Amino acid sequence: MTQRSEHAEELRSSVERVCRLVATENLEMLGLERRRLEQALAGLTAERNGLRAERDEARSETRRAELNLTAARQVLDDGPDGFIVTDKAGVILQANRAATQMLGVSSRFLVRKPLALFIDEADVRTFRWLVNNAHVWKQGEWPVRVRPRDGTSFMAGLTVTAFTGGDGKTSDLRWFLRDIGTRQRAEELAAAHEFTRQMLESEQAARAAAEAARRASELQGEVGGLLAASLDYPSALSRIAPLIVPETADVFLIDVLVDRSLEQTAMACVDALGAERLATREPPDPASDHPIAQVVRTGDALLVPEVSGPWLARWAVSPAAGEVWRQIGLASVVVVPIQSHRQTHGALTFGFGPSGRRYGDADMRLLRDIALRIAFALDTARLFRALEAEQRHRDEFLAMLAHELRNPLGAVTNGLEALERASPSDRALLLQILNRQSRHLARLLNDLLDVSGVRFGRLTLQQKRLDLRDLARQSLDVLRTAGKNQPTITLRVDAEPVTVVGDADRLMQVIANLLDNAVKYTPGDGSIELSVEAEGRDAVVRVRDSGVGIAREFLPRIFDVFSRGRALPEQSRPGLGLGLSVVRELVVKHGGSVEAGSPGPGRGSEFVIRLPLQDDQKLPAFSATVSTPVAERSILIVEDHADAAEVLRMALELNGHRVRTASNGRQGIEQALAEPPDVALVDLGLPDIDGCEVGRTVRDQPGGDGVYLVALTGHSGAADRDRAMRSGFDAYLIKPVAPDALRDVIAQAPAHHR
Repeated sequence: MTQRSEHAEELRSSVERVCRLVATENLEMLGLERRRLEQALAGLTAERNGLRAERDEARSETRRAELNLTAARQVLDDGPDGFIVTDKAGVILQANRAATQMLGVSSRFLVRKPLALFIDEADVRTFRWLVNNAHVWKQGEWPVRVRPRDGTSFMAGLTVTAFTGGDGKTSDLRWFLRDIGTRQRAEELAAAHEFTRQMLESEQAARAAAEAARRASELQGEVGGLLAASLDYPSALSRIAPLIVPETADVFLIDVLVDRSLEQTAMACVDALGAERLATREPPDPASDHPIAQVVRTGDALLVPEVSGPWLARWAVSPAAGEVWRQIGLASVVVVPIQSHRQTHGALTFGFGPSGRRYGDADMRLLRDIALRIAFALDTARLFRALEAEQRHRDEFLAMLAHELRNPLGAVTNGLEALERASPSDRALLLQILNRQSRHLARLLNDLLDVSGVRFGRLTLQQKRLDLRDLARQSLDVLRTAGKNQPTITLRVDAEPVTVVGDADRLMQVIANLLDNAVKYTPGDGSIELSVEAEGRDAVVRVRDSGVGIAREFLPRIFDVFSRGRALPEQSRPGLGLGLSVVRELVVKHGGSVEAGSPGPGRGSEFVIRLPLQDDQKLPAFSATVSTPVAERSILIVEDHADAAEVLRMALELNGHRVRTASNGRQGIEQALAEPPDVALVDLGLPDIDGCEVGRTVRDQPGGDGVYLVALTGHSGAADRDRAMRSGFDAYLIKPVAPDALRDVIAQAPAHHR
């Protein structure tokens, strides 16, 4: 019950009680009821006043709401966007002025018309979907094409909101309609203006880039043309500098490596005074931390867009140089290595200063290209000089080779002719000369083959446990019987074995070459000492002479191919310059080292070989063998060179062997199968059948497994040896074959005593 009904009920009850009290004339109770009645009247009056205040407030709120609604309706009516109210089926109930203008129909004719009449047919289905789903679709503007009654269709943005009644069901739909075609056209126009602006800027940038590319291309062509026109690179580089300044740099430097030092080859500067002072500039040490030195060492280009004070202090190699660079106003620097795939030749320095320009990443491609072109030109110039030097060395070598070959060949030719008419005593002397000169020819040939074989990896070593003392004695014995008028040669060796692991023939060749070199450069009244000793973990061989000595500048090249020292006065030429190169290659292949030293010209020289000293007793030992007669063998020689075959036959028959010859591979196979020999000496380079095929055929036939096959060849490569051994050969000899080596091989063959 409300407060008002409580007061009214209290007043009615009080009136009823007063009436009863008046009838009973109970004055005391009547006074009490009167007071209650007055209180109820007062409450009722207060309640009435409150209701009047609430009514006045409600009326004020209603008036404010009406004003707000009027204002809202005025905003909707006067707004730029169309506002339409439809029922839930989409029939128009109300529309503002903007909507009537958009649809081209007055408001009184627009009401009760379906809004779908003003939607383009292409978007009617979308509109129907919006009508049906307005109660669940809460947001979003839908673009639809609106078709006014009289006019052209336009693109509109349509927004719909569903309003519900007290029963919670949709009562009407509120639509906002705005012309987005105008906005699109404005946006398209703005986009067109922006596109035009960007196109103009792009065109300007493209023109600038094309102009820069044209200038860069022209510069590259001019630089390439100058470099291609001459192999005199200092002159070509000096003509390049004016092309760089001032087009690409305010200051330009070319520093080229010469004998591990940088030399300024060319320079240009826009400032005449700066150019004059930079002409005497000293390039930095390549080993220093100067930026140019770091670029040369690392091969990485350096870009300094803005030169700072500390960086300039590091750039200037001296206070005077710092003053020069400050006067020039160096502000931006690029240093690019002159580097090809072959080597680094130096560095190019590009600098901006007075012009106010600065270098950036976009400049690096051109500057690197210039450096690369210069590097290729320097490669070409140096290769050309190397080819010229190679041609000169080749001509000198051929002349030396012809001289070295003609002398012993002349001695052999003349000696053979004199041998027929010589007395017995002269015949003995002639035979010594012929033997000595033939050995000399063989040594020349072996040196040539060894240099080629070692350098191209075709030389193999037959390693055994060796005592270097024995090898030294044998080498010295051979040298002492080689000729007269030799200097005094002494041998000094340790009392204990000096053991190494190596190829006996090759190590004897090393010692013999050193002794031969010492004899060649020591006069007859001089002295040579050969020593073999153990020092720590090294086996050391020393050859010391009192000869002409070695100049200090020649020592670094003493072991190079074709290098020759100063000859004795009685020598026309000091040889081919191959012996010491062979020594170095063979020693290195044995895991050792060789050094040369001399106090100077006229004061003798010393060569020292160091090889790993061995203690392992499990390795097979090598011992010098004494030549003993070999039992008679039946031998087949398969050789297409008639003279070589005949001389070899005569030598073998003089040693007591039975010998047959075949001039080609087919004859050799036929003879070997008809009567298998104890030993077959087969040349691998036969004209009809490869020598390896001959060996395989003989080995595969009945009785062929008992033939001791020996390959003869002029090739010393490991691949040829392996191929021969896989074909069934038992031994491999390189021409010219030394008599001792041939005798040792034949001694290994079993005798069948046929």
